[in-house]
Amino acid sequence: MIKTLKDIKILGLAATAGALLMAAPISSAHAESAFTPEQQAEIETLVKKYISENPDLILQSVKQYQEDQERKMMQSAQDNLKEYQEFFADKTLPMAGNPDGDVTVVEFFDFNCGYCKKAFEDVQKLVDEDSNLRVVFMDMPILSPSSQKMSEIALAAHKQGKYFEMHTALMDYRGSQSESAFLKLAEDLGLDMEKLKADMKSAEVQTTITKTKQIAQALGIRGTPGFVVGAQLYPGYVGLEALRNAVKDSRS
Repeated sequence: MIKTLKDIKILGLAATAGALLMAAPISSAHAESAFTPEQQAEIETLVKKYISENPDLILQSVKQYQEDQERKMMQSAQDNLKEYQEFFADKTLPMAGNPDGDVTVVEFFDFNCGYCKKAFEDVQKLVDEDSNLRVVFMDMPILSPSSQKMSEIALAAHKQGKYFEMHTALMDYRGSQSESAFLKLAEDLGLDMEKLKADMKSAEVQTTITKTKQIAQALGIRGTPGFVVGAQLYPGYVGLEALRNAVKDSRS
């Protein structure tokens, strides 16, 4: 809290010093000659004293800066989302629900993410209760090597028309994190195992995973899960009711 004329003078000196430091890349020689060593030392002493006497004000400034940066990042991500609307409309993407649904929910996920498993329960309920909903799954394996293997298997199963069945099996799975265990799930679904193993290593599957990570980065999705509902971003786990409301808002 600024209470006295002295506070105002100190804040003014701090602001002046900060402005000169900000200008340093443009004219370092000018910044170096702006104050004498004695003046520089006095300013540093005053600024340190002001900070020590007004910690709450500094914390408020840091918090405000962080909030401003977060808003800018969200706005940038929301703007970037417009570029991917046509991509998310591609009917060849792994999906569940109604291919011609009037609202598309896109989920970025990792099979080893606990919140993603919980979110999948929400997604299943949404698909069961809403016959006009389309859900697109974006494999984003970032948590472990086994996450990568599971995504490779799921995307390889997609080439045999059984992505959602494989996705469900992997999301429901609670056991050894070994490739052989994951492949056993695929075998139980009746998949062509030779084709599956070949497709897992294909350039197409690897490119799909890489592209998903690139899109997530552009949208500011730094962890899983992350959702896009219609034309709106929803980073993080939001819960069933929030997803329902997001779908409702998209329709309206």
